[in-house]
Formats: sequence, structure tokens, C-alpha cells
Amino acid sequence: MNTNKKVIKLGLALFAINMALFFLLFFLFSTQGSISEASYFHYSVIICCFILPVIYALMGFYSSYSSAKVEPLHFGLVWKLTFMPMFIGGLLSLIAIFVFFNTTGSWAEDSLQRGWYEFKLSNLDPELMQEEGELAMSMEKMTDLTINIFRLRMFFLSFLLILFFNFFISTIFAVFLKNRRV
Repeated sequence: MNTNKKVIKLGLALFAINMALFFLLFFLFSTQGSISEASYFHYSVIICCFILPVIYALMGFYSSYSSAKVEPLHFGLVWKLTFMPMFIGGLLSLIAIFVFFNTTGSWAEDSLQRGWYEFKLSNLDPELMQEEGELAMSMEKMTDLTINIFRLRMFFLSFLLILFFNFFISTIFAVFLKNRRV
């Protein structure tokens, strides 16, 4: 298979997996009355921080490993085979989520903000709150949730974080799989 076609195909597969997880959680939250806003935020964080990085790393490894089975690859090609699918999947996913939350899903964004606030309040350290009474008072009075967390600045910060992860993982795989036939 052509390398570019393989990279695009795997990138689109990552995008599809990412969107499936995103909309599955969104569907469960919007249709199930038993999932609170704090739980919605908590599950979103678990998916974004623990499940998706593993899926992206496994897809990057699969991309380079399956090509290394056919012929020995040099560092640059292994890096490209690992990085580009993760880059394509991550960029498309971020754009889709950004557009969704800034157009039709603004109420879901508000739910995430309220969920973050509830989650933060429910997990306060009692010893810290006794020592820092002023902080506790300000947290209890904090009710301004009009901040758009899905603005362009957050998009670029998230994108930079994803690029760093992709670069790091791609470099590790490229070092271990270069010039090896597995």
C-alpha cells in the first residue's frame, strides 16, 4: 500500500474513533438523566487523558510496525508513519469538536463548565480549605460560568499539547523501529 494512502486512511480511522467516543459520551449524557454534569466532565477527562492517548499511540505503532514487517525502514519514514496518522486524526477531531461546541453544542459546553465547577467543589481538600479560608470563600462564591472554554486560544493550546505528544511518541517508535525488520 502506498505510504501516503496508508497514513491518510489511519488518520481518518483515528478521527472516526475519536468522534465515536465523543458523540457516544455526549449522547449518553444528553439522553440519560442519571449522568450528572460533574460525571460528564469526569468521563470526558478520562477519555481525553487516558483512553485516547493509548488509542493514538497504538495506531501509530501499528502504522510503523506493519510497514517494518515488510521492509527495514529508516528513521524518517518510521517517524512519518507514526506521526502523520496521529496528526491528521488529532487535528480533524479538534476542529470538529471546536466547531461543534461553538455552534450547536453550546449547551453541552455550559454543562462541561458546570461539571468542572461541581467536580472541583466536590474534591476540595478539607485541610487546605481550613488553612486557606479565603480560597474556600472565593470557591463557594464562584458562580461566573460565562467563560467560553472552547475559544481559539484553548484550541491552539490543546493542539500544541497534542503535537508534543505525537512528536514524542513518534520519536520513540522511530528510534526503536529504524533499520529493523520485525
